[in-house]
Amino acid sequence: MTNMLNITGTSPGEVVQPRLNEALCKRLVMAKIQLDRLEGDGSCKDLSALSAARVEFALASRALADALIAQEE
Repeated sequence: MTNMLNITGTSPGEVVQPRLNEALCKRLVMAKIQLDRLEGDGSCKDLSALSAARVEFALASRALADALIAQEE
């Protein structure tokens, strides 16, 4: 199975992980952590923070997916 986060380097068999994908992965992870924290906090009454965390998670997911699709083209 191919790791879609890696791209082929200049030498045969060389694989390079682009920094853009690293940044997008980190953004997605941080958004997921924040969302899980807010959703897990039963006493959280700040619905705008929860909504913002959901939006950021969706945007981060889409940005990473778009980058991976562009990488495959």
